[in-house]
Amino acid sequence: MIQATQVSRPTSPGWITWILLVGAVVLFAWGWFVLGFLREPSAIGGVFIALLVIGGGSMAASALGLIAAAGLLRGERWAHTVAMAASVAMILSVLGVVAGIPALVGLFASRNSTN
Repeated sequence: MIQATQVSRPTSPGWITWILLVGAVVLFAWGWFVLGFLREPSAIGGVFIALLVIGGGSMAASALGLIAAAGLLRGERWAHTVAMAASVAMILSVLGVVAGIPALVGLFASRNSTN
């Protein structure tokens, strides 16, 4: 006789979803703003590459944040891992530090809790 066991998913506080959403919106706006400078005449060589890296990185962190928030809202198994990646990406973007650090702390705290 085989007995089925249920694997518990790590639960995250609801405020983490909102922080990821706010961080994603801010980083999207920032990335859009920075990428707008690609058309400037001075955006050549290293400046062009820096604008691409900063703007593209912000947009990528924003996309990760939106995907993670959607996954957390739906209770998906992968959402916790993507939320950690989104938090780290937001921290690395510097502008998103305000959202990334609290989200990362909350994710680690919820992982170690005994809910």
